[in-house]
Amino acid sequence: MKIIIIGNPGSGKSTLARKVQAQTQLPLLQLDTLWHTTDYSDAAQEWFLAQQQQFMRQPDWIIEGNYKGSLKQRVVQADLIIWLKVSRSKAVYRVIKRSLRFKRSRRSRPEMPAGFSEHFDQDYWAFLKTVWAYDNAGIERLVVTNKRASCQLLVLKTSKAKKRFLSHLQRD
Repeated sequence: MKIIIIGNPGSGKSTLARKVQAQTQLPLLQLDTLWHTTDYSDAAQEWFLAQQQQFMRQPDWIIEGNYKGSLKQRVVQADLIIWLKVSRSKAVYRVIKRSLRFKRSRRSRPEMPAGFSEHFDQDYWAFLKTVWAYDNAGIERLVVTNKRASCQLLVLKTSKAKKRFLSHLQRD
């Protein structure tokens, strides 16, 4: 099974990915872990894509994260796309909340590399604007246009829906 988990920043992708991985024992790649170890250069972008391609050579996997520039290559291989959708206000609230938790304890975000740090500065404000402007329509076009006919698209909008999914996954 090849699973991708996408959605707004702050929608719970990383948390759900860890829970799915714990239940399925499938290899998990969290894209933030890769990307935030780089210097964000063009060379880093090439390395980032190559790492994803290498990971996807396995017969089964879970990949968590958006990164629109490489989403198509994941969509065309996926058997299951889990799309977490939350309102813009909830997403921004959750991002700020997780940032404050991360300031208190790095363990709150185990997917983040050791050298990653977050500052409440102009870059952070720009990120919050990105969270607010998350392009659901653009992502949907990319997913629908490129997903294989046999690929299932599962849209989860609430915590209850996530719990039901995990419960169903446990029974399978």
